[in-house]
Amino acid sequence: MRVVWTPCLFVLALAFLLAACGNAGSGSTVTGQGTASTQTTQTSTSTSSTLATSSQTTSTSTSASKPTVPLRAIRMLDTNNGWALTASSILKTADGGVHWKDVTPANAGLNSFATGDFFNGQYAWIAVPPAQQEEGPGISVLRTTDGGVSWQRAQINDPLVSIVDIPHFINAQQGWIEASSTPGAGHAGSDIWHSTDGGQTWSKISTNASSSGLTLGYVTGISFKDAQTGIATGNLGAGGDNSVPSVALTHDGGKTWQTISLPHLLGGYTGISNNSIPPVFFGNVVFLPVNVATQNSNLLVLYRSNDNGLHWFQTSDAHVTATNTYVLDTTHAWATDTQSGKLYSTADGGNNWSPTSTSAYNLKALSFTDVNTGWGVTSNTLLHTTDGGKTWQQIQYTIQ
Repeated sequence: MRVVWTPCLFVLALAFLLAACGNAGSGSTVTGQGTASTQTTQTSTSTSSTLATSSQTTSTSTSASKPTVPLRAIRMLDTNNGWALTASSILKTADGGVHWKDVTPANAGLNSFATGDFFNGQYAWIAVPPAQQEEGPGISVLRTTDGGVSWQRAQINDPLVSIVDIPHFINAQQGWIEASSTPGAGHAGSDIWHSTDGGQTWSKISTNASSSGLTLGYVTGISFKDAQTGIATGNLGAGGDNSVPSVALTHDGGKTWQTISLPHLLGGYTGISNNSIPPVFFGNVVFLPVNVATQNSNLLVLYRSNDNGLHWFQTSDAHVTATNTYVLDTTHAWATDTQSGKLYSTADGGNNWSPTSTSAYNLKALSFTDVNTGWGVTSNTLLHTTDGGKTWQQIQYTIQ
């Protein structure tokens, strides 16, 4: 199962925005028909080819090291191979993170809000929103099919976009991107774009400003199991019951949606507000990490569905404030408590959580390849564990 990772800065920025608006009773809604507004997003074929050609030398062959800048997101494919993002570059490693090769294309225009989906060692997509998350410029989508040797660029001309979730591809051809406007007045406009040609062109297939059925005042991300089945997460916005998470289900590839509310949080908590991040599919089983704020404490709850999101139940809550949760499989997950800096984990699908480490590593992004082997990114270091997160060693990496 390919686990989708989320860059920590995007999650933090979105969480702060939603929390601020959530206090005013804000949410996210999308309703509608399956009529797609087919606005193509790729630059002309000749322009795209030119960009790809000009990117052939993106990965330089010189051995001179570049300044070692902090990583902000990491996605390891196995114990040796992986990808990472900095605020201005796309990196690859073939030795577990000790050496990174800069494969950023010329004029990429990356910024600290860019997000990436790294399908395997060859296929990757990077969504680049406006630099200051201002509305107007739209989104650039960079894609590679040869491991970063060459890149092509497509443009999504959505003038309302200021925030973009990671691209979500289920194979080399089919992918979706959810993009939102700046939250305000209990609502944020959200558009869902779809590509069937590997990211060369994009069509807007639904929006919460239409009648598609996506009645979420805020959409905080999307995940797809296959070409038809997907889930959008968020909350209902102003006037909605935001003491529980809400999700929207699609069974036609994102054209139409059905919004449902999850069960109320067990335990007698009051003054609840919540933030959810995109769920993770493992066959028919789905896990949805939810960050919950109550009057007295913050909680992390893994909601679980065994039938593709139709019915949900709550696993045990962990008394941590978690903005980055990494779900490896149906039993193992990790999360950093942002208040203490300690790492927590579960080995039974969220029924029990416990501190994994006694030290405060303050990991802001995580990537595990198995139950023992993982990588963590702090504000200025890269760490590695071989014992499931109990202890971490710093990797003194270089960028070339």
